[in-house]
Amino acid sequence: MINKYLSIVLAVVLSGCATMNNDVGGTFFPDGSGEYYDYKGTDELSGLEIWRLQDRNEYLYDHRAILVTLPSGRYNDARDVVKVLNNIEYEELIEKIEAVEAAEEAKYKKMLETDRLERQRQEELQAAERTRQIEMRAAERERQQARLFAEKKRIAELHRQKIINMQPVACDNMISALNANEVRAIRQYPLNQEYRVIGIAEDINVTFGDAIVRIKSDVDSFNGCSAEMTSFDDAEVVNVGERIDLFCSSWKEVNGSVYFNKCRPYRKVIANHFYKN
Repeated sequence: MINKYLSIVLAVVLSGCATMNNDVGGTFFPDGSGEYYDYKGTDELSGLEIWRLQDRNEYLYDHRAILVTLPSGRYNDARDVVKVLNNIEYEELIEKIEAVEAAEEAKYKKMLETDRLERQRQEELQAAERTRQIEMRAAERERQQARLFAEKKRIAELHRQKIINMQPVACDNMISALNANEVRAIRQYPLNQEYRVIGIAEDINVTFGDAIVRIKSDVDSFNGCSAEMTSFDDAEVVNVGERIDLFCSSWKEVNGSVYFNKCRPYRKVIANHFYKN
């Protein structure tokens, strides 16, 4: 639009269809009367005054007036000076406008590129943070698993040492303790405790689907000890009259007799613990 207005001014000046105030610092108008012009202010870019004019067709334009400084001279001399000044001003103004527009466009592109780079940087930071959080959680899981594994291994080793160092309990000792004082016997031999039991196999049978090995007792003809085996395979290899050495998970008292639960051959338990460790 600026180019359009400048072209209008230039065409008017070059055509000579204008009058000129020859006073020093006078203002050039296409219409000598100037009665159709309203002063609008100064253009910051060009430094020229801005006037609003109305032509015969009632159209309004923004007209950049040309300030002319002439010490003296005829009307034609002044008009020649105006032509030269107008051409020079026009070229410089176009260059200045193009430079400003180019600078604004470069500034806008730079702003867009800066925004793009910032978004990219934020996305990269967020992606890096997500990756870091995932890695931290994975590392924490590994640490927890390592701690759990170490704790399980520690407990298993303590259990293994306990089994290895376990002192055997004879059936007759437990029967004697029960006959003497059942309360004291249960405190001496806690029910939910593992035991290594030794004795002589007196009978091997199946009761309610469980393989039961009865252990001989010499202290009580009516009460004795029985071991519930964990599998038929463990009970199958036991023979009546031979010495047995069992590892049992717990025991209970029934009518003055001792019943050991979930029993396995002691040597088999030891071998299995050594194999695992």
